[in-house]
Amino acid sequence: MRPGPGRRFGPGEGPPRLGGVVEKERVKGRWLPTEDNSLARWLPLCVVVGSVAGLGAAGLHGLLDVCTRYLLTGASGFRPVAGAAAGSVMPSASRPWAVPLVAAAGAACAAGLAKWLAPEAGGHGTDAAIHAAHHDPLGMRARVPVVKAVASALTIGTGGSAGTEGPAAQMSAAVGSVVARRAGLSPEQARTAVVVGLGSGVGAIFRAPLGGALLAAEMLYRRGADLRVLPQALVSAVFAQLVFGVCVGSGTLVGVDPLLGVHSVRPGSVSGGIGGVGAVVALAVVGVAAGAAGRLYAACFCGVHDRVAAWARSAPRLMLTAATGGLLAGALGLLIPGVLGTGYGLLPALMDHDVLAGVPWWVVLAIPAAKLCATSVSVGFGGSGGVFGPGLVIGGGVGALAWRVAEPLGMAPHDPTVFVVVGMAACLGPIVRAPIAVLVMAAETIGDAGILGPGIVGVLAAGAVVRDATLYRSQPAGPPTAGAG
Repeated sequence: MRPGPGRRFGPGEGPPRLGGVVEKERVKGRWLPTEDNSLARWLPLCVVVGSVAGLGAAGLHGLLDVCTRYLLTGASGFRPVAGAAAGSVMPSASRPWAVPLVAAAGAACAAGLAKWLAPEAGGHGTDAAIHAAHHDPLGMRARVPVVKAVASALTIGTGGSAGTEGPAAQMSAAVGSVVARRAGLSPEQARTAVVVGLGSGVGAIFRAPLGGALLAAEMLYRRGADLRVLPQALVSAVFAQLVFGVCVGSGTLVGVDPLLGVHSVRPGSVSGGIGGVGAVVALAVVGVAAGAAGRLYAACFCGVHDRVAAWARSAPRLMLTAATGGLLAGALGLLIPGVLGTGYGLLPALMDHDVLAGVPWWVVLAIPAAKLCATSVSVGFGGSGGVFGPGLVIGGGVGALAWRVAEPLGMAPHDPTVFVVVGMAACLGPIVRAPIAVLVMAAETIGDAGILGPGIVGVLAAGAVVRDATLYRSQPAGPPTAGAG
């Protein structure tokens, strides 16, 4: 019997076999060899999964923009930082008292919606997608993408501190699961479809298809990677990016402001100006500091999430804790830039010399800590949104702080971009157990491969600090030694 949604194989069970070959399964009148893993056989499925993942990412992007404009900005007058072109990065609102209230209401509504319609769509999403890939790849429900998109847009669009990659990952993984069921794939092949969807969604939302494909292979395990999924993931991620680009527009996430179309990172700014022993030492220090921040982030978020989950088992309790988290994050966001919403718009501002040099010292010092705390209470208290993206902002803040210290000493280039981007990769890559994928993704987000060399220094230094810490509890120790996916 083929497993349906919510059913897993028990001990000793598995798909029916004839002579050691998995039997063909018939689903809705169609037959598919369940052990044919050639790219030619996978190509139509990859195109479908990638295209739908791109549409889902574009829909999430648009829905988040609507919620931000009409709920957060409309009610309070608050506008999230939108790159260096905005000038000052300090938060301001015409009705500041409304910001925490709007954030609390949005988080409470999002928590209640997810709890009643699709409990698996609550939280940060990526961990749920990883768990489904390993334990129930055929069981993700078709309603998850819609519920996740609405709940996340409500949380983030009203001021909650969270990222868009977690929702995109879970939405796209659910697409892969549904397509796998419709196509009659085996559980192992369905796992590949889910993983491919996960990477495509993240790659599309960050405009980084190569990083998304590598993420699909690398992020499933705490150690090692499953490179067997890489061809399918790359094809799917490319189509996801193409569809997302048609719907939203092309350009890099950080190098071009998606709303203003302003280049905030000059081409070649990363690859130029880096050299000398002092700069290498400074980058290693950035890696150590960012790695320490990442490890603290993982410990704080997981600790908060576990305690709240143990208490808030009912919908009313969950909505109460989510509202409390939104209230706290909203209050903190009135003081520190980049706290409310995704915070992605703060990154290009930190990469601009004049803007960063003009930010008060205490603000630069507070940015990583404030983003860490706000994300822990926004998502850990029951809101819906990703924890991947905030890790980039935390690391970028650490890199900006390191640049403010190193630049007067002659140990940093005039342009702070390299320090900020190395901080991003060094903070996030090790704690999601995907350092190579995140480093490549960081290069794609600014449109400059020159970050790869300096980034390796920072990521290696960060890995020595992070060690076995992870943001995702569902990651097994390592890939299996046998079996095809």
